[in-house]
Amino acid sequence: MALMNDAELAKSIREGNIQRVYYFYGKDTAVLEAYTKKLIVKLAGKDENSLNLHKLDGRKLKMSELWDCCNMLPCFADRVVVAVNDLNAEQLSKDDLDYLMSIVEDLSETTTLIFYATGVDLYKNKKSLTDKNEKLNKLCQKVGVSCEFAYKTPADLAKTIITKLQKRGCTISKDNASYLAQKCLCEQAAINSEIEKLSSYAVDREITREDIDELCMRRLDADAFRLSGFILKRNAKAAFSLVSELYDMQVSTLAIIGSMTNSFCDVYRARCATSNGKTQSDIASDFNYPRNREFAIKYALSDCRNVSDERIRRCIKALFEADSQAKFSRVDDRIILERAITTMLER
Repeated sequence: MALMNDAELAKSIREGNIQRVYYFYGKDTAVLEAYTKKLIVKLAGKDENSLNLHKLDGRKLKMSELWDCCNMLPCFADRVVVAVNDLNAEQLSKDDLDYLMSIVEDLSETTTLIFYATGVDLYKNKKSLTDKNEKLNKLCQKVGVSCEFAYKTPADLAKTIITKLQKRGCTISKDNASYLAQKCLCEQAAINSEIEKLSSYAVDREITREDIDELCMRRLDADAFRLSGFILKRNAKAAFSLVSELYDMQVSTLAIIGSMTNSFCDVYRARCATSNGKTQSDIASDFNYPRNREFAIKYALSDCRNVSDERIRRCIKALFEADSQAKFSRVDDRIILERAITTMLER
């Protein structure tokens, strides 16, 4: 039938265009799982013990059991729903895979089979499924619907955030909605949690950036972007103030160093790219950035302006040395980190 994105899938389900098979996969497992639950409730009702609903563990799946479930007749209902969680086709033998393909091809009109992956990695690289999983995916596209739940960009999520808050009687600017998405690292589950919190706090008014900073959970990766920016701009006061905040939150030295290293590597990639006439999209493509981390490139491109390659390399070297010292030295971890930051702030 089709390969759909999540918006097309939602519209199809709302309009009652139910297919015989669905194949859900992707990195944004929170959204994937939410869609799966909604689809199951629409087709089989809210009763988890319904005679027409069969939930199977894909990691222990027996093909004979799957065949039996798919060939049952619905009991006082329109269809039987079979939901298979975390099936990795790459783990199947050739005979089992062939049997599975035949089951999918021969599904009756009164059966809906749902494959959904929330706890297994089906990819052979950052973009492509492994060969056997892709083979099953292609068949599901032919017989029914396949949908990849990839992470979205802050701009994509801003629209959703604005809509959800409006339904709760609140407003938010596009810039602040995008800021909230970035603060949550574009993870839908985290965003939904923060929306509930913000809408309960800012009743019937506009949500400000101050509200977001005050109420929303701090994310270390986001703080690392800010910290690297302070260091590259030689804003020592802001840098050490942020470090103190992280220690007050009981964040470990090694976690801070690790996140800072990732951030400075982003900056170094951006610096090398701009020196060679590359764009933001080139960087995302060349270094396989997932969509939910493309905003890191934007920050890195901003931070690398007027900074020499040598200085960025010196900062990364200081972080690697601090990491080693924190692991093997008896010196206090905080002293090690603050000494490294002092080195990075030097001209």
